[in-house]
Amino acid sequence: MPSEMISPAEADALLAALPRTPEVTLPLARCQGRILRAEIVSDRPQPPFDRVAMDGIAFAYSDWERGMRRFALRGAQKAGEKPKRLEAEGGCLKAMTGAVLPLGADCIAPVEELRFEDGYAVIGDGFQAQAGRFIHRAGSDCAAGEALVPSGTVLEAPHLGTAAACGRTSLRVAETPGVAVIATGDELVDPGRMPAPHQIRRSNPHAVEAALRKHRIERVALLHCRDDASRLKAAVEGVLGKCQVLILTGGVSMGDTDHVPAVMQEMGVRPVFHKIRQKPGKPFWFGLAAGDRPVFGLPGNPASVLVCLHRYVIPALMRAMGAAEQAFAPIPCVAAEAMPAPGRLTQFRPAAFAFGEDGRLRASWVANQGSGDFTGWGRAQGFVEIPPAEAELPAGTPLKAWMW
Repeated sequence: MPSEMISPAEADALLAALPRTPEVTLPLARCQGRILRAEIVSDRPQPPFDRVAMDGIAFAYSDWERGMRRFALRGAQKAGEKPKRLEAEGGCLKAMTGAVLPLGADCIAPVEELRFEDGYAVIGDGFQAQAGRFIHRAGSDCAAGEALVPSGTVLEAPHLGTAAACGRTSLRVAETPGVAVIATGDELVDPGRMPAPHQIRRSNPHAVEAALRKHRIERVALLHCRDDASRLKAAVEGVLGKCQVLILTGGVSMGDTDHVPAVMQEMGVRPVFHKIRQKPGKPFWFGLAAGDRPVFGLPGNPASVLVCLHRYVIPALMRAMGAAEQAFAPIPCVAAEAMPAPGRLTQFRPAAFAFGEDGRLRASWVANQGSGDFTGWGRAQGFVEIPPAEAELPAGTPLKAWMW
């Protein structure tokens, strides 16, 4: 383990080495929000036939070129029917959106441009026909065998619709890890209890659980342990063999009751780093249990938990599940106002966001009283990372943002 504090970038590099999680095959109905592990490939050209793109009539453009504007109705081509043939010159077929283009037709006039009278369709004077207009050509979207959704995609409705259109009823996705969250602290009581004047309610585990569930990591167990080394060891022993990820909040700093680093090492969890040159969240601890299962020791202050969770833990788990970088990458923005020099540590500040007239996302600072002020951080939409600097940062300074 490095003997000195490391930078956020160095922490990123160490966390990027987590092993890839297993994969599982699930039916489409259970794949929303999961991470795709095998690309979705088109099983045939799309569209698979020349497709009518507007309700109207289908006719031969050569008839239009000969000056015809009045076409005899010869029937209808409905969606789902085999292609009919337009036999006679000067004729047309009613054509429905989504239907196959009738044989012998190469032009569509939409219904808004038509009037029907005595078995004829008459095209209005303002319409200009074009060969191929309002026809969605076969194979113009994609070819057979073309990769449509790459591995690493976080699956949403359009991706699942694409999978169904390609004949897929199930997909290979990342298996989400089981996570145990242990909050440490003698001062913590259950949210449903009225705390004594010297106590506070447990809030960090619920924030952690909510953030994990947002990323479809739903097997989350919440526990509480007092500031006692033997109790902490027993609590960790009780869950470490049952979960793939362990997250602790509190107990990682330098106080007499901060037992996490020593207990983890005693239990054979290999420390990787302890302390990052940042504020808040400097005491962040990270190690690997047997089988390279990650153990994250987050500082106990609410702001530190939120920052370390969104800045490091969730990206590390998403990467391990095979997610593409854009699924968890920070969002570029600029400072909406000047701010004092951050100094030698990377700073994370709660922020609200809005787009400026120039189209850039602008971050405005949300007032707070420090890393213990969960009310101030709760008013923010996320936070920004401000790199070390000895001079004031002017408005317009490029920054990176993480949203809740």
